[in-house]
Amino acid sequence: MTALAPQGPGALGLSAGFLGSVVLHGLGAALFLALAGPSALPDQPLPKSELRIETQGLTEDRAKPKAAPGERLAERAPQAQRLAEGALPVSTAEAIAPLAEPAPAVRPGAPALTAAAPSSAALSAVAAAPPLAAAPAPGPALAAAAPQGAPLAAAAPPPGASAPVTPDLSPVTAELAWSGEGTVDPVSVQAIASFMRPGEVQGDKVRDGLEGLLASVPCGRVQAEFDPATGGLALRGHIPEEGLKAPLLEALQAQLGAGIAVRAELAILPRPQCGALAGIADVGLPQSQDQLTNPRLIGADAQARTFTYGAGQSLVLDLAAPDYDAYLYVDYFDAGGNVIHLTPNDQVPLRLREAKTALKVGAGDQGEPFLQITVGPPYGQEIAVAFAASAPLFEGLRPLMEPAGPYLEALKAKVAEARAKDPEFKGEWVYFMVVTHP
Repeated sequence: MTALAPQGPGALGLSAGFLGSVVLHGLGAALFLALAGPSALPDQPLPKSELRIETQGLTEDRAKPKAAPGERLAERAPQAQRLAEGALPVSTAEAIAPLAEPAPAVRPGAPALTAAAPSSAALSAVAAAPPLAAAPAPGPALAAAAPQGAPLAAAAPPPGASAPVTPDLSPVTAELAWSGEGTVDPVSVQAIASFMRPGEVQGDKVRDGLEGLLASVPCGRVQAEFDPATGGLALRGHIPEEGLKAPLLEALQAQLGAGIAVRAELAILPRPQCGALAGIADVGLPQSQDQLTNPRLIGADAQARTFTYGAGQSLVLDLAAPDYDAYLYVDYFDAGGNVIHLTPNDQVPLRLREAKTALKVGAGDQGEPFLQITVGPPYGQEIAVAFAASAPLFEGLRPLMEPAGPYLEALKAKVAEARAKDPEFKGEWVYFMVVTHP
């Protein structure tokens, strides 16, 4: 049986309050849903657009093919040839014993006149002839044999042959043999190399340029020698006037660079004496040359030496015959264009001198006839020339004094005749500067 609670006025009030709360919450929820729900957007006016397409017909044309200009190169078959395959033949060359001694070198051309051995007097001392440099003997050339199919057996050494010895070699360093001090510019280095290593293409160009400058002096003979000990260039010879020295030195210095000092020891040989040298050189005899064995010399060969005499002294020339028996013709060319025949003449006969025989021309202590010449005015620079010939050139004697021009023409003709008669004819000439003063 269920018991029911008693109902009164308080219970009714509680029920009414609960019901009112439920109603209020329901209204709030309905209002929230109404506000939170989506709303429809009004229709917006759309912009109007229009696309218009037009077509147009095109005329169609085609280009006609045309042949390209030019000629077509003909195809060539390749030139290469293929080597046939196969084994290469092998051969061994037999050893050949070296020559016991190299062949002696033979000097080409005629030997040079040499100067006599120095005497005690200062004026009679002469320079010794330059030594001849021996050329290396050419070695035998081995002919190449055709290769055979089978290898050649090496020849056994003879029983007495010594075993090969390994030489004790020490490494060396090649360097430029020049001992000058200071900084050397590239131009000077090239010039130094042209003297120290002659034969190179670039060095030959430098030497040719220097020789051209030396030869450009009119009526002069200038020779240059490079001294590796000082690194300088010494000029010797003669020019016709003092005013030509400065331009020559300036041109040489520009060619050599600032690293090579140029020292000039040039004499003044005026005209017509200097012009006589052109006729002397045209006689047809070679001049004694030191350049053949000295690569540090360039330029025309100048005087063999210079003799200096004062007033009242006797003119004496120290000479020596060449290295073959020869006849000597010694002439003195003066400033007036004349030639004085010191030997031979009507007092001094022509004699055959033995090879390398020393003699003094103009001296009275030789036990031979001599022509004495005493130095007097006018003073200056003149030349003496010695001609050597393996055969006599003139049948008779020339006048003691005569014009130099006709004499040189006659001498030239006689040299040509001697060569035509005897293919083995030898001859040469050398000249000396003679300086006289009061």
